[in-house]
Amino acid sequence: MIKYFLNHTTLYKYSNPVVESTNRIFLYPYNDMQQQLVTHKITVTGDPNIYSYLDEFNNRVGFFNFVSPHDLMVITSEAEIIVKQSQELNYNLNIKTQNQIMENMSKDISFLPFLNIQPFFKKRKIKKIISELINCDDTILVISKKLCEYIHQNFTYKKGITNVFSTPEEVWKLGFGVCQDFTNILIQLCRLCKIPARYVSGYVFAKDGMVGAGATHAWVEVFIPNYGWYGLDPTNNCFTDKYHIRLAVGRSYNDCSPVKGVFKGNEKQEMKVKVRLDTVRNKKNNEINFDEISPEISSVNTVLSINSFQKNQQIIQQQQ
Repeated sequence: MIKYFLNHTTLYKYSNPVVESTNRIFLYPYNDMQQQLVTHKITVTGDPNIYSYLDEFNNRVGFFNFVSPHDLMVITSEAEIIVKQSQELNYNLNIKTQNQIMENMSKDISFLPFLNIQPFFKKRKIKKIISELINCDDTILVISKKLCEYIHQNFTYKKGITNVFSTPEEVWKLGFGVCQDFTNILIQLCRLCKIPARYVSGYVFAKDGMVGAGATHAWVEVFIPNYGWYGLDPTNNCFTDKYHIRLAVGRSYNDCSPVKGVFKGNEKQEMKVKVRLDTVRNKKNNEINFDEISPEISSVNTVLSINSFQKNQQIIQQQQ
C-alpha cells in the first residue's frame, strides 16, 4: 500500500481576454477497492461552480462555466490517494471455455464499444504479425501481454513527434510516439484478437524507471473473463499496479481527456501542464512555476463565429 500526494495544474493563457469558457474535466481519481481517495479538491480561477455527474463509463465528470472576461485560467486538482498492491492474477481458464466466452462477448452490447476496430488494423499485414505472435492455446492474458511487449519493442518513445490528434495509423507508420499513441495501438491490436480493450487516463509514479511521470499518463485495460478489467502499460511494458493511478476510462482518449472546453473569443491561446505525484507532501505544491514548462501545444488561432461554442475548442493535453 502506498499513499500518494497529487497536484495536477493546468494553465491556459490567452493573447486577449476571452469570455464564457465552458469546460468538461476528468480530474477525479477513482475511489474503489484498489484505489482509495482520502481527500480531493479542485480549484479554478474565478471560483465558478463545478457540477459533477457519473457518465456511461462510471467516470466522475466535472462541468463549469467561467463567464467573466479573462486572459488566464488555472485549474488545479489536489488529492491524497492510497493505492493497494494488486494480487497476482493466476489465470488458467480452459481455452475452449475462453474462446466461447470471447465469442459471446463480441455479441454483447455492453462490450461492443470496446471491440470497434479501425479499418487500417484489419489489413492482412497486421493480421499476419498477430498470427506470428500468438498461439492457439494462449489465454487472453498471455495474448494481451505479447501484444504489449510487441509495441514496447517495436515503437520508440519520443516526445514532440506526435500530437493529441495523431491517429493510431499515423503512429504505426512513424514508429514513434508517447504513451497516448502506444495505448491507442494496443487497444486496436487487442480488439483485433476479439479482446475488449479500453483507454485509461491517469498518472504513473516515477519509480523503477517508469516513463510518463510529470504529466498525465495513459494505458490499456483488457477484459478478462471471470475476473474483470486488467491493466497493461505498453509504454513501460508492464501490468499496472501500485504505481498507476486511474482518472477515467473510455473507448478512446476523447472519452476521458483531462480537460476539454470551448470559449468565445478570437484569440491565440497556450496551455501548460504540471503534474507532481509523490509519496511525501510537497509544501511547494501551490507554487507551480510555469516558466520552467514548455507549452503543451504551440499557440493556435481560434475563429469567432455565431456558433462559437462549436468552433472554438481549447487546446487539449497530450498524455505522456
